[in-house]
Amino acid sequence: MELVLFEVGKGRFAFSAIGVSKVLDVLPVTPLPYAPADVEGLVNVAGAVYLKVDLAARLGMGERSADPNGNLLVVTAQKDTVVVQVDRVFNKISLEPDAIKLYDESDSEALVRGEFMMPDGMVLLLNEASLGLQNMEPVGVPEGGGGLVGQLEVTNAAEATELVNNDMPTVTVQDGNETYAFHMEDVLEIVEIRDLTALPGAGVEVEGLMQLRGSALLVLSLSKLLKCEPTTAPKFVLVVAVHGSRLGISVADMVGIERYEKDILQTITGGDSQLEGYLPGYGAWEGRMTGLVALGGLVSLESMTHFRRYLIQHGVDMAAISEQEMKSVRRLLSFRLGDERCALPLSLVDRVEEYGSAVNLPQGDDSLAGVVQIKGEVAPVLDMRDMLGIKGKDTSAYVVVRIQGAPWALVVDKVDRVIEIAEKDITPVRTSQNDYLTEVGRLDGELISLLSLEPLSRAA
Repeated sequence: MELVLFEVGKGRFAFSAIGVSKVLDVLPVTPLPYAPADVEGLVNVAGAVYLKVDLAARLGMGERSADPNGNLLVVTAQKDTVVVQVDRVFNKISLEPDAIKLYDESDSEALVRGEFMMPDGMVLLLNEASLGLQNMEPVGVPEGGGGLVGQLEVTNAAEATELVNNDMPTVTVQDGNETYAFHMEDVLEIVEIRDLTALPGAGVEVEGLMQLRGSALLVLSLSKLLKCEPTTAPKFVLVVAVHGSRLGISVADMVGIERYEKDILQTITGGDSQLEGYLPGYGAWEGRMTGLVALGGLVSLESMTHFRRYLIQHGVDMAAISEQEMKSVRRLLSFRLGDERCALPLSLVDRVEEYGSAVNLPQGDDSLAGVVQIKGEVAPVLDMRDMLGIKGKDTSAYVVVRIQGAPWALVVDKVDRVIEIAEKDITPVRTSQNDYLTEVGRLDGELISLLSLEPLSRAA
């Protein structure tokens, strides 16, 4: 389970990383009439206006003045998006579900979900869903109306155009103990690095060839392109469009997606054309500058011509990017596990069956919830909520999948629908060997946890 750690007052807390979409510097707050005491007002984030909730007040710490050195977290709270201010964001961590003690409470709207221990003390796991508008009521409303607003789009056309023109979304990565940002429009997708075929004599910056959906992808090292020595083995590959071809840029880790204002970029004059300039670091990288990569300078046209010539000599077709590739999508079955929306590749799903009580097996595997008979076959039952550390709600269905030909019945709360998510809207997350959560997708502004059944394949 991926968590974002932060500090409020003298306490340490965490949100699920899936629920946190941005970490920002403090922004000006506009007071909101008739708001309850724990709502500070409205903030403008890249053209959208969100409620700023006083998290300290919600936690019973009393009123707190805004700390100019703090951070803002943009949090998805069920159907709403709100902003909360914290004193300090530490980092992202990954914990096994059994490391978190979840409170057994019937109130699904409780702010505190559970607790876990870190070397320097206890951390409380908060429930971001409880911060939404569903529990907020306007105060002191005069006769004739008034109330709270969840999200207000900027209506002034000139102001909206200015905001859009000044908006610069980026994909931020870590490599060689430094952080770098790529223009989001340059990044076609992000994938975990896979087995590479070495290319002797191709250059020190060439990691090798990687198979990606049946095509060969040339992978280059970001550190070596920048003439730096890599300090950590790469985990991810950014698939980018450069000089009409598709390339992979290997990086040690993903930091996240950030949106900057273009006018805060400190441009480089007379410097290295591999970087456009520098941006301020956010969150755990505050105080350190992030280099904005100039992709055309990072991989020059001359270098690209050399790579094409080398690959053609070795019988590798380095095809240009097709429109179909850029529009490639995944078909998935989405379902609910507690308050989380999750999905599995449709190709893995055999059928969906109505939920029924499973039969427990004596001396069985503790990770299994028993067995159930489906269409004449006996299938082991796996409760995905237990695997992900999620508190279940009203269980209604089994999603039946096949692993190496054998059926497995996965317990879910509610089956949603078949969805399509573009590859460019899918981001890998760091996982351990037994994790079922491997990627996060974005669909219509909602974050969806994309699950893998690889742990089952290893156990089968």
